[in-house]
Amino acid sequence: MKKELSPLSHSIPSAFLFLLIGLFAVSSITLTLIGTRVYRRVTDTAAHNSDSQMVLSYLCNKVRTFDKENSVTLTKRDGLNVLSLYETLDGDPYETDIYAWQGAMWENFQSTGDPFAPENGERLVDLQSLTFTLVSPRLLEASVVMPNGETRTLRIALRAGSAEEAN
Repeated sequence: MKKELSPLSHSIPSAFLFLLIGLFAVSSITLTLIGTRVYRRVTDTAAHNSDSQMVLSYLCNKVRTFDKENSVTLTKRDGLNVLSLYETLDGDPYETDIYAWQGAMWENFQSTGDPFAPENGERLVDLQSLTFTLVSPRLLEASVVMPNGETRTLRIALRAGSAEEAN
């Protein structure tokens, strides 16, 4: 003889199954949202670190490229703290000026002796400030304040020649 099942006995397993599927769906959505938020924070932090590291690497590589006798000079031009890097190409003297202006780091390549015009440079990266200091004749210090307020400092030892401060 078969046992008759009431309609209530079929609805309890069905309700339990729907609750289990619903709990799985809510858990999946919650974990996805948490993972998205964590990923966004990690990528934002990496981008900020990448920007400041890129600025320091750029400055270090530029100074090392121009690390020759009388090729690295700190100057003040139009009230800006400028790192001037000198070279001779095909017998003509040129300079590369690196400075902070209008919330960014700029680079200007021109013939030595041409008037300094900060707007003629190329905008490289956004930052709050950029300062250069000669700690000693053979040790240059660059301090960068990024847009998020993070401050980074780089010290570069000059190997081939000493730097000088010019006014």
